[in-house]
Amino acid sequence: MKSIVGSPDGITYLDVSLRAGERWIYTPPAGHTVLWNGPHAGHLATPEQVTAGELIVFEEGNKPAEFEAIIDTGFVLGSAVKHLHDLVTGYYSVHTNPAALREGENNIATIGRRLHNQGAI
Repeated sequence: MKSIVGSPDGITYLDVSLRAGERWIYTPPAGHTVLWNGPHAGHLATPEQVTAGELIVFEEGNKPAEFEAIIDTGFVLGSAVKHLHDLVTGYYSVHTNPAALREGENNIATIGRRLHNQGAI
């Protein structure tokens, strides 16, 4: 399966449309143990039900995931090779350690102040 949505090596990112009652099974590529899903329209059973605007992350593993559209539904699905490092999340970004997160968020704040002072935002 090839997506028209580009993604880096080790990641599959798909935009899927299912009609009401339609089922689809996604089998992650070998080595992909991280899987997430987010409907942008409709209502989906995975078997847990999820609606547009929600994001779900599946239990780590490489098992196929089954999806059924309750109504006509569009969703994005991603699977990936698990990152080698623990990740530290912040309000704006994700980094591999707390110091890198602080530096990244400080840089974002600096850029924001500069743009504000220039009248750009």
